[in-house]
Amino acid sequence: MSYPKTGQEVYVSLNLSNTMLTGIGKGTITREEVSVDYLKKLFGKYGVIVSAKPEQARLLQIVNETFDLGLDVPQELKLFQLSEQHRRLVVINVQGLRRKGGSLLPEYTEEEFNEATFTFVKYYVQSRHYDDLVEENKKLKYDLDQELEWRHRTDN
Repeated sequence: MSYPKTGQEVYVSLNLSNTMLTGIGKGTITREEVSVDYLKKLFGKYGVIVSAKPEQARLLQIVNETFDLGLDVPQELKLFQLSEQHRRLVVINVQGLRRKGGSLLPEYTEEEFNEATFTFVKYYVQSRHYDDLVEENKKLKYDLDQELEWRHRTDN
């Protein structure tokens, strides 16, 4: 499966770190579990960039075989920071594999891979901060209330 190059590609990773978020400044991030069908549509629209260590190649191959996502398996780790152009990150959550210090190990047996389960979580950086939206909403409500009060006034 080949995904487009749009300049607004969705990043895909097997983990989430603070360094990925340093390029966004002040913003609101939404998080939601998403389906494979949703991901295929998302990747088909925006494209995809995979960020994974070379030793995670077998894990990505299993994801591709299991879910038919057609993700590229990178030869080297591509580091990134979310920005205005790339505001979407999908983290592949892997359950059932041994970890060391919370991190995936460089190698697993096929038996261990067969025990792994996967979920997908999309993180989206809003271009406007939640606090700014709340303030704007308050102002709009105030303006609407003033307009309604003016329209429904009575002369005494």
